[in-house]
Parts: sequence; C-alpha cells; structure tokens
Amino acid sequence: MRGLAAALIASAVIFFAPLAASAEQAQTSRAARSSAQVIIIDADEDSFTDSSIMGSVCESRNSGWRKRASLSGRGGMVVNTAKRFIGVPYVWGGTSSSGFDCSGFIKSVYAQHGIDVRRLADEQYYGGQKLSRSELAAGDLVFFSTYEPGASHVGIYVGDGKFIHASSSRGVTIDSLDNAYFKNAYVGACRYW
Repeated sequence: MRGLAAALIASAVIFFAPLAASAEQAQTSRAARSSAQVIIIDADEDSFTDSSIMGSVCESRNSGWRKRASLSGRGGMVVNTAKRFIGVPYVWGGTSSSGFDCSGFIKSVYAQHGIDVRRLADEQYYGGQKLSRSELAAGDLVFFSTYEPGASHVGIYVGDGKFIHASSSRGVTIDSLDNAYFKNAYVGACRYW
C-alpha cells in the first residue's frame, strides 16, 4: 500500500485554471499553468487531504484515482476565511467587514461557505451537532457564557486550543480556550457539517 501511496503522491499534482472556451484553449491553458496543488495521501487510511479543495472530488490525472475529500478540510477553509477579518472592529449587531458582533461574524463567515446558521449565538449553539472539547476540529463553533447566562458569545475553533472571534474590546482576534476568562466561561461546541 505504501508503494501505491508513493506513486500516487508523485502523480497527484492537480492544476487548476479557469474554464477555457474551447478544447484547444483548454489544452493551452493546461500547459501554461504555473501553480499546482499537491494531494497528500495517507497510505494507512487510503485517503487524501488538500485544504484548498476539501469537500470536492479530486483526481490524479495519471492514475484516474478518485476520492471524496474529508470534511475536516471544509473547516480549514472556514478558518482561512475567518482569518481574513482579523482586526475588523467589533460593532454590536454588525454583520459585515466594516464591523462584526460575535454571532454576526459567524453568520457571515459560514455564509461564504454555503452554511446557513441562525443570527444569535444561543440560536447557533442549539442549531448544530453538539461536540465534546476533545472532538473539536477546525471550523467548529465554540460557545461561552459572557454577558448573560447560556451561550452568549461564539467563536470558530482554529486548532491547537485556539479560536477566532469578534471580541467586544479588540475586534476580530484569536484567543486561547485555556485563557482563564474563556476557560471559565466555556459552554460547549457544535458542528454544522
């Protein structure tokens, strides 16, 4: 199996370009592409990952091998989108890049990935599949009891015990779940895919 995985790794470079208008243009476009994505194959699990194209079907041009990408990569894409907003100020009721509140930030980021969530933090908490902290993966939502009892603040888990959120004092930022304040305020987590 490892030999097959090595062969697939060597042949699993996939090139991406806009759709060409004709077959001749498509052939020229394929030959001219300068950027590539490499799919990493896990020989033990017979799967692959590529964070830039998770959730879509990918194939190795040489082998014709196909697999559906894992859902964990979708969370990675959500995190990458969320990180683009670091530094955006906090605005109560805000749902745009000119200013977000915590749940407006989640609704906006998730919408960019075709995931519809409710508007308020407590509604977002009750709408998803509940997770234990040990089950957290990138893109999952983490909830805290802050200005009122229950889930009143929300962020997106980014991995390594950290989450990104719209902080009322610092705008969109990354904090640790082990920060004393957030550790004590932690309510739970959920997933929407």
